[in-house]
Amino acid sequence: MDVCTISRFQWVSIQALSLPIMGHVFLIEPLIHTAGRDGWISALISIPSGIVFVLLLSILRRKLQSTSLLTGTEEKAGRATAVILCVILLAYFLFASATTMRGLEEFVKITFLPETPLWAIGTSFMLLIWFSLQRNIESIARIAVIFFLMTMITGPLVGLTLMQEKDYARILPILDHGWGPALEGSLYYVALWGELILVLLLQTKWVGVRHDFNGFSFLILFNVFLGASMLMSAIAVFGLPLSEKLDWPVQNTVRQIKMGFISRGDIYGLYTMTAGCFIRVAVFLYAICECLAFLLSTTYKKLSVPVCLVTLFMSLLVFSNHQQLLQANHSYYKYGYVLLLLPIFLLILFRIKGGKTLENP
Repeated sequence: MDVCTISRFQWVSIQALSLPIMGHVFLIEPLIHTAGRDGWISALISIPSGIVFVLLLSILRRKLQSTSLLTGTEEKAGRATAVILCVILLAYFLFASATTMRGLEEFVKITFLPETPLWAIGTSFMLLIWFSLQRNIESIARIAVIFFLMTMITGPLVGLTLMQEKDYARILPILDHGWGPALEGSLYYVALWGELILVLLLQTKWVGVRHDFNGFSFLILFNVFLGASMLMSAIAVFGLPLSEKLDWPVQNTVRQIKMGFISRGDIYGLYTMTAGCFIRVAVFLYAICECLAFLLSTTYKKLSVPVCLVTLFMSLLVFSNHQQLLQANHSYYKYGYVLLLLPIFLLILFRIKGGKTLENP
């Protein structure tokens, strides 16, 4: 596997597009059902776990130096440990890629192209992803920077435009049902931070490795702000009872935009969804290809076609309807917090293995 060079800003751009697709699009619906008006508190509660996790990632990254997570684990803890880790990551990122693909397919069909079959939407989108995979992670990173900068400009404008539609009294009372729902809802965001382990999986180098913690911390705070603000916006616009009935609360909120001759903000919702899903699925499939390349001792480009096809078929066949996709996000995504335990396990294992090596030179 070649070692690619991307800047820290490019990496932050990738994750600043990938994480919000879950944090302020897909997860808003289950979060409203779980924590209700206090979903924004759930996002805030998750900050300490996120900061601890990124601190562990920074420490682990220094120990791995210029090697990827799998290669470094094999060198420090043996092939068997690396294979087990690889299988765990493969399962997670394949599930995340398939659910993201299905979410995009249904979003486009329900919102914009009701007469177009899901397979046509998914195939068109996957062809673009496959083309990007044939290049390298650098190409995906450059695209991510452009999308990220556009989002940073347009996002605040959309928020300001919607101010007249919002009544923040609708998010009151706070903690009406106690801390239980808010704590349960925080698991969705805790699971979201686990996706940051992706940086250790990719075979990358960049300038300023010692400042990884700052970049990671920015991503945590940025996504908490986005998630909390979008959830409060949806409830402030529609109220809790109506928000609970919406499958896509964020898109329905954006639709309230009125800006001159623009009577609805559907196109902005389409842009954010497609841009975020494109970057998210592309980088996840790149990671899956790298995992399989590690197991099969080949190059990731040879695996890009079968990986894209498997992901596309899973997105079309695993979920028979929209409710099954929602149920998957409700029931399974929050268990992604298990990924937060991996750095702890690996650091302990590296310490044990390192100690044994010193004892038996």
